[in-house]
Amino acid sequence: MATTLPFALRTGLAGGHSAVVRPAKRADVEQIYELVNGYVAEGLMLPRTTEQIALNIESYVVAVKGARVVACAALEEYSPSLAEVSSVAVLRDEHGNGLGTQVVLGVERLARARDIEEIFALSLTDRFFLALDYKPASIARYPEKLSRYESLTTAGVDIVPKRCFQKTFGSDWQMPQLVETTPAKPKRALRAS
Repeated sequence: MATTLPFALRTGLAGGHSAVVRPAKRADVEQIYELVNGYVAEGLMLPRTTEQIALNIESYVVAVKGARVVACAALEEYSPSLAEVSSVAVLRDEHGNGLGTQVVLGVERLARARDIEEIFALSLTDRFFLALDYKPASIARYPEKLSRYESLTTAGVDIVPKRCFQKTFGSDWQMPQLVETTPAKPKRALRAS
């Protein structure tokens, strides 16, 4: 049985609007699909169907602003000790607000709750995952991913080469704190009556 992680975080966004980072719900499937599909059309992400998302919804973390999913990431498990951080997508209007970081941290928390020891991610840019303490790795370390790429290529999907990054959770690993990015409101002084 899959472990889910009960957490939710309200983050501050530019312009004073806030988002909640939380585990995905079945009602989020269509919006996750639309968000990811926008990047699939550009060849930046691998395709997912609504059925695939729905079947794995307990492995998705989303950032929601109002009723709109504005960011997502998923934990794709390959074995009891290995998983991939996948489907990291942020609505273009929300880039630069830290939501990609927050959903990836949510996926890391989910991985640790499921006792996964190593995670990896593929990305077109180095900075994002390096800033989250991932180390460069060779995709050859992950034959499971190479096998998936081979199946997709055979099915006619063009695979854009990406760099591979990995993170191992040692015994000294600390659960990342989902950082609130809204400045704290100053406390009002009590008036003497």
